[in-house]
Amino acid sequence: MLSRGVGDADSSPVFDLIVPGFLRAMPTQISWLTVSPRAAGVLRFGRALIVGSGATLVDFSVLTLAIRAVGLMPTTARLPALLAGATVQFFGNRAYTFRAQRGSITRQARLFLVAEVAALAMNFGLFQLLMPRLSQLPPELVSFVGTFLVFVGFAYPVRRLVIFKLPGDARPDASL
Repeated sequence: MLSRGVGDADSSPVFDLIVPGFLRAMPTQISWLTVSPRAAGVLRFGRALIVGSGATLVDFSVLTLAIRAVGLMPTTARLPALLAGATVQFFGNRAYTFRAQRGSITRQARLFLVAEVAALAMNFGLFQLLMPRLSQLPPELVSFVGTFLVFVGFAYPVRRLVIFKLPGDARPDASL
């Protein structure tokens, strides 16, 4: 039996808006298939990369629209872009990456906000550290490298083990 997440208990209006139709049509659980904990972790990490890519696309789209169409200064346009990307990140991770809708949204949102502030500080500090050492690279690329390192070393583990971990989960890789 396949569970697709559209229209069932794992679906949400925000999830349905931000996840492309072809991804919603992909099976998220196959009851006759046993997946090892390592494979489940790899699949979950892949879903996190998909959500992160979508959040980045929304962030850059809002930023570009605010600068080019609305005429905001880039520094002013950055705030709505960051908020839009973070919103996609939160709801996408809650619904798609970690399937944590049973958890308290208030608790998850508070923890997410604290973790995002910490990740922002880490991203800024790491960028400051990397930029002089990788000065031959464009700053945008250095930023992406630093952001990915913070994602792998901090943001993803905190989301998986703290923010979106549901009560009663026996182990972090208990479900796809």
